[in-house]
Parts: sequence; structure tokens; C-alpha cells
Amino acid sequence: MKVLPAPQLEECTPPRDDTVAQAPVGGSAAPRSRLRSTLLRGLVSFSLLGFFLLQMDWGEFLRILGEARWSLIFLAVLLHALTVLPSVTRWRSIARSFGMQTPWSGLFHICMIGYFFNLLLPSAIGGDLARAYYLSRRERSGFTCCLICTAVDRLAGLFAMVLIALTANFIRPARVGPWPASLLLLALAGGFLIITLSVFHPWFHRLWERLLVRMGLSSALDRFQLISEGLQRLRHNVRAVAVVVGSSLVIQFTVIVALWLVARSIGVEGPFSLFLVFIPLVNLSVAIPLTINGMGVRELMYLFLFSQLGVGMETAVMLSWLNLLVVAGTALPGGLVYSFYKGTPDFPETDFGRLTDAPSHDSA
Repeated sequence: MKVLPAPQLEECTPPRDDTVAQAPVGGSAAPRSRLRSTLLRGLVSFSLLGFFLLQMDWGEFLRILGEARWSLIFLAVLLHALTVLPSVTRWRSIARSFGMQTPWSGLFHICMIGYFFNLLLPSAIGGDLARAYYLSRRERSGFTCCLICTAVDRLAGLFAMVLIALTANFIRPARVGPWPASLLLLALAGGFLIITLSVFHPWFHRLWERLLVRMGLSSALDRFQLISEGLQRLRHNVRAVAVVVGSSLVIQFTVIVALWLVARSIGVEGPFSLFLVFIPLVNLSVAIPLTINGMGVRELMYLFLFSQLGVGMETAVMLSWLNLLVVAGTALPGGLVYSFYKGTPDFPETDFGRLTDAPSHDSA
């Protein structure tokens, strides 16, 4: 099987030929570091899962499974799958601010493949790297700008989670353990505000430029300026911002409704407003790279948050695994898309492990 090299980080202009340049590889230290990180996260995942598996009452777990209302679970899978449509629309609005012209159908194929790799790879950002890579192939453009487009797309989704949770908590305050949920949500909102300003505000862009010069990375300034210009075009395009924010809110609200249906299917009752707060917190927690694809952390968060609704360990684990089933219902068709297009010029086979090393060789 032929494996293509990872693309080099380069400007948002088409390369001189129709191939993607090879990224420099800094020896075997990076692969060893990746392996250690994966093994450590795997150890944490399997330790947490082992704890749940040993402590659970398997008779109760099977009873919950047997009494589940599968019609609601199927509806949840369908709703979650429909979020692909606004996801593609959002990503297209962002990409066009960087001058990219890939049609909606092309971005749909890339998004589906990204969902598949998110499920397949032991990393929360594996699908984002795949999307950025295949967008760079499709656009014959630099990997850096495509990665920034994908990162802004991810940031918009995380921002919508926090906004929904914060609004729901304002209407009906919730608690996270012994603490008011507002404290955690306001801290998260403040963090996202700082990140958003650092990404979009011109003052921060000038600061980053000065830092690049002081660090002896003046060669990266041209690429950084191209990225800055794309971000500023997005910031000043009111229609694009409205599409990005609106799509993000629709996506995250639909995901919450889908998981609320899953909870109802196994008898978990509670105010919908609590789900508007708790589901974003679960999804934000699994985005932290402590475990492999959130395994173990997801179960722990469901138990910690939903215990105030009387949810026991068996129900919490069932909620987590049905959550994964719903996500897989969207991601697995991406494998069929990948199989159909794999090996074509726009969808070559590549080693995404090496792609994760690319940013360390270029600070753009």
C-alpha cells in the first residue's frame, strides 16, 4: 500500500505543481513521543473503564438494555446524522473567507471522511487533521490555512456548546456537584472569549507578528499574514458570521435533543434544561486529550452529572455507550465514502500520524 508523505505547512496559494510538498521529519523522537502519549491515554482509558466494568451490576445493566426503547434511539441516530448538513454549510462559509472554492458536495465528502477518522483514530482531532489534509489536496493549497479553517470550525462548535449551556443555566440554574454550574460556565465563556479575541482581533495579530520576529521566525510572517487576512475577512463578513454562529447553534442543540432522546429511551427523566447544561459539559470534557476518544471520561462525567437525577452507574455507562452508538451512526457511513474515493487524486492514502508532527516544523 502506497503511503503519501504529509503536506508541508505553506501559504494559502496553490503550489507550483499539483502535489503537496513533503513535510520535514525530525527523526524518530516525535513518533516515540506520540506512542508514549497514546499508551498513557490508553492506560487512563482502560483503568477508568475497568473500574466501571468491575463495579457494575451486570444484571441491572442487561435489564436496562432489554427495556430500552429502540425507536427513540433510532430517532436520535437520525437526528445526529442530520447535523452533517449544517456542519458542511458552516465549514464552507469559513473556507470561502480564505478564498477556497470547493463546492458543498466536495466538502460534504471530506466532512464524512473526517467523522469516520474521528471515530477510528485514538485522538479527538484526528478527523480535523483528515479534513484539513483533504481540503488542502482539493484546493491545491497550503495545509496551514486549511488547518486554520478547520480549527475555526471546531472553535465555533465549542463556543456554541458553552453559549447554549450558559443560556439554559441562566434561565434555570443547575449545579455541578456541590458548586453552581454558572461558575464553571462563566470560566469557560471567559476562556473562549480570550481565545476568540486572540484569533480574530488585529491587536493580537500584531502581537503574534512581533513574537514571531523575536523568536527568529520571520520566514513565517508571510503565511501568518495570509491567515490573518482570511480571519479578518471572516470577521467583517456579517453574513458568514451569522451562518457560522447559526449553524453551530443548530448543530449543538440538535445533538443535545438526540442525547436527550437516548436518555428517555432508557428511563432517565429530568428537566430538558438540565440536558442543555450537562450534555455540553460532557462533550467539552471528552475534548480534553486525557483518554483515547474520551473513553472512561465520558462514563465518569455522565455518572457525576446525572447522579442528581438518580442515575446509577449502570445507567450512566449505558448512556455513554449509547452516546457512542449515536455518533457511530453518523461516522460509519464516512468509511463508505472514504472507500469509494480512496486512491483518487483528491483523496490519496496518507499517514495521519506523521501529519500530526507537521505543526512542530513550522510556526505559521
